[in-house]
Amino acid sequence: MQACSAVTGLRAAAPLPARARAQRRVVAEAATENGAAATATLDKKDRKPSPLQRGGTLQGAAAAGKDASDKFKAAAEGASSTSGPVLQMVEGRFSDFRWKGGRWDLSLFKGADGETDWDAVIDVEMARRKMLEDSPIPCTNEDPVLFDTAEIPWWAWVRRFHLPEAEKLNGRAAMMGYVLALFVDQLTGVGLLDQQESFIGKVLLHVCVFGILLVRTTTDLDKYKNLIDEATFYDKQWNATWEGQERPSDN
Repeated sequence: MQACSAVTGLRAAAPLPARARAQRRVVAEAATENGAAATATLDKKDRKPSPLQRGGTLQGAAAAGKDASDKFKAAAEGASSTSGPVLQMVEGRFSDFRWKGGRWDLSLFKGADGETDWDAVIDVEMARRKMLEDSPIPCTNEDPVLFDTAEIPWWAWVRRFHLPEAEKLNGRAAMMGYVLALFVDQLTGVGLLDQQESFIGKVLLHVCVFGILLVRTTTDLDKYKNLIDEATFYDKQWNATWEGQERPSDN
């Protein structure tokens, strides 16, 4: 019995054939891969999104960023920002779910306070006109445009465009006027108050203000240059026709 037990123990401890070892290795690798895949799937499900994936460390409307529009705030909160196609051309026609019967449906531009967001109306109207400028379409009686920008209150235009422009121009006029007055003071010794009370000082003040109004940015210089070129274009063309020829005497 002891001899049989010894022989059996030797057989159990003997190395496995190469084919058996290969089969066991394949089974072990498959089990490892299945376990790793299951672990990866579990980790992917349970893992929370990183701050980069969810748009930063902030949550809700604050994650949309500073001065974000209502659309992006709603998207950050998980709400649907639109209920249909927005600003697109379909079969040669302008299409937008807020464009109904040839005009903007103002009921779809309500803000959080229940009032019409006129800035949003101005934005979409500007975008619509830009789209039609890039992709012109013919006007038809079947699809008339009834919306008029005069429907937007005057104070919305003033608040949107004129007030920021007026503030910028006032600041530039004040800075330029102060610099010029300081230069005149250093050059002539006439103080700021005396300059304002004198006739020449008032003229120079008006010249500064109107100069700022006429030349608001450097691009205005190119605009005036183009106007001058256009005004003298036909004169240059007429003079070019007489090159190399003797003109008749005016007498």
